[in-house]
Amino acid sequence: MAHRFTLASFVLLGWIVGMTQSAVAQSLDGTWEISTVIDDGRVVEPTDVLLNYAADGRVVIRGQTVELVVPMTFQRKQLPFMVDDTKSPMTVDLAGAQKTGGRGIFVASRDTLVLCLASRDKGRPSSFASLPGSGNLLVTLKRSANAGTPSFPGQPPSLPSYEDEQLRRMLVGTWGHQDSETIHYITLGGDGSMRATMQWKDQFKQMFHQDVRSTGTWKVEDGMVIINITSSSDKERHGQTGSFRVRSINGSELVAVDYNGQVRQEWKAP
Repeated sequence: MAHRFTLASFVLLGWIVGMTQSAVAQSLDGTWEISTVIDDGRVVEPTDVLLNYAADGRVVIRGQTVELVVPMTFQRKQLPFMVDDTKSPMTVDLAGAQKTGGRGIFVASRDTLVLCLASRDKGRPSSFASLPGSGNLLVTLKRSANAGTPSFPGQPPSLPSYEDEQLRRMLVGTWGHQDSETIHYITLGGDGSMRATMQWKDQFKQMFHQDVRSTGTWKVEDGMVIINITSSSDKERHGQTGSFRVRSINGSELVAVDYNGQVRQEWKAP
């Protein structure tokens, strides 16, 4: 259920914004609002930006650091930076790029920053574009009309609260999500049973890899959804246990945080 560009991707974004300090004549100190995000050809809705990139939809540049408010935890992160401004377009390579996938390009003006980042398994983007299948993340930021570098306004947003039995009833049904290679469905039964399927998108992979089908049980304890796989066509999944905490849920969408701290988003299947 996790997105490819979650908090780790926004760390990259923060670094790149800060790095433009040495690449442009004017200072970029101040507050920058996230205007648009396009992930692998998909326009990210403003609400998803707040869930996956920055809790208040902005970054703050101060000298050689960038500050952002982490989604879900609402903690502040301060990030360092490096850049090569001798190339055209200017390029960025991040420390620890093997873990985060930090190669990209960027262009800056007084009031606008445009960033194009590659996913972990892709080469550096050659243009400012995010087409389906490219794996690129294209982000546009606008300088905030508010002067200075204001703090996160007010208290962190309050999260919905659910009783265990209420949450269990709302979760019953089939939920789905997809990434660049696979489509996932999980059916949570009212009797505590669970069925899950992973399907390959690529027809070539479909020829050599069967769908992964798993069964097991699920329950809700103290607001945590716990899933136990008792049988699977993938032997490595047999006996695995996973969990996630629901942030919000309605009749068509589920947003949660998994045990790795990543935001998970699912749609309700008919």
